[in-house]
Amino acid sequence: MTEPRVVVFTCNWSAYSALETAGSKRLAYPTSVRPIRVMCLGRLHPGLVLKAFESGADGVLLLGCPPDECHYEFGNRRAEELFQETKALAHLLGIEDERLKLDWIEAGEGEAFVQKVTEFYRQVVDGSH
Repeated sequence: MTEPRVVVFTCNWSAYSALETAGSKRLAYPTSVRPIRVMCLGRLHPGLVLKAFESGADGVLLLGCPPDECHYEFGNRRAEELFQETKALAHLLGIEDERLKLDWIEAGEGEAFVQKVTEFYRQVVDGSH
């Protein structure tokens, strides 16, 4: 069995800062995780998330700014709306709920980034059996 591929969309602000902190501290997460930075999860189109699955991702994690800490004020609320749209479309396509997740992370939280990514990765692995 090949190693599951997980795509992590990170907002440019809090989530990407946490990723950079994890890197500077040399904290490890599974090697088949592919982070992709976007300016704001609120601008992420459901089609792009579904394209990740079409391109072979086994799981997609969306990591953004915590509520009330969004750089764009409304981005995480919009991200929640887009996530619900994406989840409904994914369900229609037969993509299991545990393969798609939205979560929040504070800037600079490298340990939390690694923990959230690793937990999601394990969830995808467990769901693939």
